[in-house]
Amino acid sequence: MRHRLATWLVEGPESATDRALANPAALGHGADLIGFGGGQPAVETYPLDALERAYAQAIRDSGARTLPYGPTQGLPALRELIAERLAGRGIHAAPDNIVILTGSVQGLHIVGRITLDRGDTIVTEAPTFMGALAAWEQQQPRYLSIPVDEHGMRVELLQEALTRPDQPHPGFVYLLPTFQNPSGVSLSRERRVELLDVAREHNLLIIEDDPYGEFWFEGEREPIPPLRSLPGSEDHVVYVGTFSKILAPGIRLAYAVVDPQLVAPILRSKRGIDFHTDTLLQQAVVHLARDVGFDLDAHVRKGRQLYRARRDAMLDALETTFNSDTRWTRPDGGFFMWLELPKGMSGDAVASAALDQGVAVFPGSLFFANGDGGANGLRLSYSNTTPERIREGVERLKRGVAAASA
Repeated sequence: MRHRLATWLVEGPESATDRALANPAALGHGADLIGFGGGQPAVETYPLDALERAYAQAIRDSGARTLPYGPTQGLPALRELIAERLAGRGIHAAPDNIVILTGSVQGLHIVGRITLDRGDTIVTEAPTFMGALAAWEQQQPRYLSIPVDEHGMRVELLQEALTRPDQPHPGFVYLLPTFQNPSGVSLSRERRVELLDVAREHNLLIIEDDPYGEFWFEGEREPIPPLRSLPGSEDHVVYVGTFSKILAPGIRLAYAVVDPQLVAPILRSKRGIDFHTDTLLQQAVVHLARDVGFDLDAHVRKGRQLYRARRDAMLDALETTFNSDTRWTRPDGGFFMWLELPKGMSGDAVASAALDQGVAVFPGSLFFANGDGGANGLRLSYSNTTPERIREGVERLKRGVAAASA
């Protein structure tokens, strides 16, 4: 029997996420494969003992209240906890303006559902997070892609594009301004202010996706404040954060800080998806954060140290293995860096050849909304690989480059 499928599935191109996940080996799963492809937190950082205590306490002390259907907006105790943690990063949000999500991609999807009609325009960075592009496929949007350099999105090019008479007003601007996926670069403080000025001038909604913002490597204090913490951002910025990177990716628990006018539309949309996020998980995370035997801030600091060591190992390995005709970013935090091969070399071909050598990477072409960039790029993740394996992986990648060039 042939089933009728929706137009967006039949007529739309294959998504970058589908391409990336079509071969599980691309994520580094398999015997002796070294995984630079995925972007998972380090397995050894999972707080297993603390999570076990937190779940047990959530069932024992709160099960009768949290196991029935819960509020769509999320448990008040978790929203209060998030508000406290965000205040430490300069984001002042009332719990009533926080919505709990089943993973941050759900938040991206919901904002798209409530703001986009079919064919509307989304502004993204170039390159950008391929998972976000998958979140909006149903709306079949057009994309206005703004290039990224070492200081993040080139805001002056966005301003130029928005002033063209033939440019439709965007539904929103989506970006990862801090330790971006896939490039690892961050939007400078000056450009953050400029972006908010552009948002005010053109009445733009901005989605700030911030999964990696707590993993900065230099100094004791956060180097660049979140966009949502800057003056005047409240009216324009939807901030999306997650527990998946600081705890474990299988914990599908995220949140959005939104303008009060958006709360009701978001809840209406979420009710049509999952009605509410797992309440036992929400309560367990509250117990985890309040556990006197577990220091969540210290846990994050240890993560910073571990990921910094892995970033350093990858930079050192690239420096000693590749020639000057290959370039790469030098992230100040997060999980990723971007490698640019010599012009004319295919990142797709290198990714395939590297897999044959036993190292998984993602080709840069997966990260461009309109499929028109990244031909000679690769995204490398160092987060879930030990320094020793990173050095071996870079050697294997070099052999993959040689094989693709032959």
